[in-house]
Amino acid sequence: MIFPRLTRVALAAALVCAASTAVPAVASAESDARRAVPVVFDHDMDFDDAATLAYLCQAKKQGRIDLRAVTVTNNGSGTPGRALTHVRTELERCGLPGIPVADGSPAGVNPQPQEGRAWTERVLTGALGDGDRPDRPSAIPAWLLLAESVLTAPRPVVVIATGPLTNVAKALAVPGVASRISRLSVMGGAFAVPGNIYGPGAARFDGSQEVNMWLDPASAARVFGRLPGRVDIAPLDATNDVPVTQSFVDKLGTGRTPEARLVHAILTQPDAAAGIAAGSAYWWDTLAASVVFDRVSPVRQRVDRVAVRQDGAAAGRTVTVPDGTPQRVGHHAELAQYERGYFAMLTGG
Repeated sequence: MIFPRLTRVALAAALVCAASTAVPAVASAESDARRAVPVVFDHDMDFDDAATLAYLCQAKKQGRIDLRAVTVTNNGSGTPGRALTHVRTELERCGLPGIPVADGSPAGVNPQPQEGRAWTERVLTGALGDGDRPDRPSAIPAWLLLAESVLTAPRPVVVIATGPLTNVAKALAVPGVASRISRLSVMGGAFAVPGNIYGPGAARFDGSQEVNMWLDPASAARVFGRLPGRVDIAPLDATNDVPVTQSFVDKLGTGRTPEARLVHAILTQPDAAAGIAAGSAYWWDTLAASVVFDRVSPVRQRVDRVAVRQDGAAAGRTVTVPDGTPQRVGHHAELAQYERGYFAMLTGG
């Protein structure tokens, strides 16, 4: 759905309304949350987004973060409508039904392949058992909830974005939002490794693009430009080092928390298990969260000047250029260290 552009006056009124209707749970717990890191999670609800949400739910229950909102971009791997339903189901399963949620975003520059959406839907419906649950639209669009959650937080917010950056770019257009984001952690991009785009639309491109950046390269460029020096990028260069292994799936099966059981259920769905056995499943999105919250980050980073190509066969490719925006870019990740940190968080260790 494409939402009309709001004037500043109308936007201010919408934010006041959203604050009074969309986030009572956050408002009632504000005093306790002041000690925790304020976080907003924006994603497209693929299997690894669901695994990231489980990680963040445990972090909230441990008092490490104040998960202020979960927003869904509808131009990625999740099926519009169903993706938000899966978020609601997962939050309930984790014992956090009061966290505000919303979905939205227009179509990206390049369409998400339908076979990818169908795969994701089978995995998440099977793991969450919510196939009969009716979809319910959010009261406000995702970009507006994201902006409101940032502007009303007691201190600057960490945003984790693991899908196309459409919602983040639109929220950053709201006055004051950019200055209230302390850090943005993004899963996206490919610098010194091949891309991973697929589907009928991929034939027009040179294959150098990572999917999230390729789906909406214009939004990615706007986001990087608005937050110089504040973006942690977990590209394929780093995520290629953290495949989902069967031994780790088996280890997750010993976890006793709702979050560990949920991720184990996702990874043991037939479609997911086949991907793991084939060596094609990676901890793409969870790695972006671990960069921020693991006590010792498993990602090795360096500061590069980053840009996103907008035209031609390389459109959507992330590159380092002299006039790019300085950001922290991951170039390698340690699998054993990542697995230790993720397992410890997910199981309450």
